[in-house]
Amino acid sequence: TKTGNGTAETQTGLTVEVDGKVLYIPSGTSIAMPTLTAGTDYAIWVAPDGTLEADSSFSVAPTAGGRRIGGFHYAPGGNATLDPTGNWNNHTGGDTTPQINEYSFYDLKWRPSVEDPRGLTLVNNSFWTGMYLMSATTTVAPLHKYNVEPARDGNNPQKPYGDGTTYGNAKPMNVFECLSYYGFRAPDVNEFQLLALGVNEERSIGGSGPGNTGDVNDRNKNEQTSAWGVFDATGVLRVWGRDSLPDNNQDNGVTEGRSDNVFRISRFTLLGGRWTDGSFSGSRFVISNSSSLSVTSIGGRGVCDHVILP
Repeated sequence: TKTGNGTAETQTGLTVEVDGKVLYIPSGTSIAMPTLTAGTDYAIWVAPDGTLEADSSFSVAPTAGGRRIGGFHYAPGGNATLDPTGNWNNHTGGDTTPQINEYSFYDLKWRPSVEDPRGLTLVNNSFWTGMYLMSATTTVAPLHKYNVEPARDGNNPQKPYGDGTTYGNAKPMNVFECLSYYGFRAPDVNEFQLLALGVNEERSIGGSGPGNTGDVNDRNKNEQTSAWGVFDATGVLRVWGRDSLPDNNQDNGVTEGRSDNVFRISRFTLLGGRWTDGSFSGSRFVISNSSSLSVTSIGGRGVCDHVILP
């Protein structure tokens, strides 16, 4: 649990096997921190003597014989605060102070369902989502990265099962395939309006593009951070949603040689709004567009299940 912008401790007592020994770590035990860098994920390790240490390495323990038991994300800005009366007109988004995202903590038994937990935040103890828009460099983990140009038309996502070559576009089925390969799904309308709650509603950032992911100092993009620490949630880049409209009479040319052009989902939802949508943008911005569409103003963001193990 978070105790300060760059400090944390155990919320409960832990019993864990480390280097052949069973250790008990009391509630309130501090986690030793390195110098923290914005936009970086940190693993939490238990040393053989029971010391808790955070480190940017997820493969090599800072102390020999240590065991990785969890982690967190040090975000480029703080989360939005929800209005106590539920009035979303009073929501103004987050701030520009780098700090631990309190909803990014996970451990061995409280974690996202995907294999790689980096760059994710827990929404209302219900499901996990990418803090950042989906990256185009899908073969370099994590999928949701800080301070990169998001995947979109012209910055086409890499084929995750290939050698790093890209799709020819960022059509929804290509975005969906990238997400599903790593255990994610595109959000539906209900998931999106919750994950984006807390942003400055009816606002777009303006300018000529989305900018880099999580850059809270760009065009006051901190105002588009949600209560769970989802950056660029609205008014920056529209994202494909998985809600769809079947049409038994219309074929859509998205099969790209993988079937004989029989694809009868005619439209998918678009969520959140882009940089030029102005007051139309927001957590309940929902339109639909052709399943064959690929433009520079549409990208992706993944969600996945929350797992609690006994």
